[in-house]
Amino acid sequence: MADKPHIWEMTSENEDVSYFKEMLTHQVSIGTMLSALSIGALVSIPMGLGIGAIPILLAVSGQAIAALFVPSSPVFRKMVDDRNRKDHRAKAREHLKEQIEARVSETDPNWAAYHRMLARLDSLKKLAEMRGNSLDKRMIEQLDDATVDFLGLWLAWLTLRERWDSVDERTLKRRIRQIDQEIEKGHTAAVESHHLNKAKKDLEGILTRRQSLWGRAASMEAAMLAMTDTYEEVYQRVMANPTASDVKVQLQEAVERMRVEEQLDLAVDDELSSFLDPKKRAAARLKKQGGLT
Repeated sequence: MADKPHIWEMTSENEDVSYFKEMLTHQVSIGTMLSALSIGALVSIPMGLGIGAIPILLAVSGQAIAALFVPSSPVFRKMVDDRNRKDHRAKAREHLKEQIEARVSETDPNWAAYHRMLARLDSLKKLAEMRGNSLDKRMIEQLDDATVDFLGLWLAWLTLRERWDSVDERTLKRRIRQIDQEIEKGHTAAVESHHLNKAKKDLEGILTRRQSLWGRAASMEAAMLAMTDTYEEVYQRVMANPTASDVKVQLQEAVERMRVEEQLDLAVDDELSSFLDPKKRAAARLKKQGGLT
């Protein structure tokens, strides 16, 4: 069964990849063409342009033949996908950190939890490089994914708290009571009564959404605590016996526990989409600039 995408993977950056383009822009392809051009230039000086063009034609022919096989190669595709995923994860990490740093101080306890996860990950990476243990690259990558998921949960929790703080529940309820009083008087015209009912409905909607924020925020906070606790458990188990035959099974179980549940995942994605999706970020910047002019 394919892995469920992580929070930070659900963005418009996660688009189809042109493996043909990846082959053409690969350093091997570029190096081959540059070498052919250099050889051709050197040969053409004593022997003329006709002979000098032979290395270039051979390189182009080689590229054309490679284009028939390399882009569809599972090995090449996996290499490209792994590299793109690594780049995407790094970009998401930096953007999440930037957004969080703008909201909390460096003394926030969650920073300590995050850096402890990174320290554990670094130790496990070094252990995986040694022989005689059951760790592999895929396991380490999944643990690295979890550190970015932690930042995603944290930012989502912070944005929920901002939304909670931005709405005064007592003011909302008072305004709804005032509208009810106006409606009960029965002195307003039909059009005005319609607007009052619509305003009441809108205010009640805001109040309902605000009241649901607390439960969602609590779920995210609990998921963060569970993630850091499981990360520590993984580290202690592996370091205690890295050669155990069931290390892979234990790690996979731990990774599954650290994955965000589907219902919570949707809530987190809703909070983070404007931060992680480049198109939405660009639209938000344009909107902000428009408001300043």
